[in-house]
Amino acid sequence: MSIEVARIDERLVHSQVAYSWSVAYDVNAIMVVDDVCAKDEMQKMLINMAVPKGKKSLISTTDEAILYFKDGKDRNEKIFIVVKSPNTYLSLVKGGVKLKSINVGGMYFKPGKKQLSKTVYVDEDDIKTFKEIESLGVESEMRTSPSDKSINLYKLI
Repeated sequence: MSIEVARIDERLVHSQVAYSWSVAYDVNAIMVVDDVCAKDEMQKMLINMAVPKGKKSLISTTDEAILYFKDGKDRNEKIFIVVKSPNTYLSLVKGGVKLKSINVGGMYFKPGKKQLSKTVYVDEDDIKTFKEIESLGVESEMRTSPSDKSINLYKLI
């Protein structure tokens, strides 16, 4: 099992995530890690419908995802993880999930957030979280689509 892409996108699974990213990185499983969605049957149904045919759909809480990666089972999975917030990745990494890099693609405007790119806005809590993720040795880059130029998020915060 390998984590091919770890992305932050507040919309979770939508056409760009489901097709562009999953094809570009040749993944066979898309995992949504979100404590609210994992307990909401309607959200789970919608996410499962958005995952392309032939790809495995996994929806879990943060704690369940940590256990999934820790259990040591030899799965033939190339996984694309999607979360809504950098806090989820911080929890995953602190829980022992090995991530090389995080792709930040969709953190949208809310009052109090400053713009880093067309689709990435952060507030002081986000910046603090990203700095902690960086201190744990995980890279973070911004790209809306796989063909976009990678921009080092840490240089902008």
